[in-house]
Amino acid sequence: MSINETTAGYADLTTQSYSLFVDAIASANQRTLDYAKHVWEISTRPYAATTIEAGVRENFERVNEIVSLSITELQTSGQKTAELAEKLVSQGAKFQETYTTSIKGMMDTSISNMNYVKDTAAAQFDDLAKRMNDVKKSTAETISSN
Repeated sequence: MSINETTAGYADLTTQSYSLFVDAIASANQRTLDYAKHVWEISTRPYAATTIEAGVRENFERVNEIVSLSITELQTSGQKTAELAEKLVSQGAKFQETYTTSIKGMMDTSISNMNYVKDTAAAQFDDLAKRMNDVKKSTAETISSN
């Protein structure tokens, strides 16, 4: 995987993670508004009868509706939170995989660069040794001819 692919991978994963958070927040806000609307509708509905006994009975029915609505909302909220956690774990695994791939690519490049430096240094050392032998021969020939 090249650096550009890794960078694109990080950018895509970041965009996906951001979208997950935005969608989760929007969904939670929508559920909260719907819940508040239903509670308001239940609370402000006109009483059918004017007697005290009927009013008390109707208040208990309203409280029962609100409690049922609250339980349903809490179950939905818990389920949505669990789904978001699953998606975030999946995103984390993708980030880790991309990170591992980029580190591997970086290490491969580093090793390749070190091998190039080693090979170049060895070639230069061999060339230097050859030149030293040539200088030594030339010096020996010059001394022996004198």
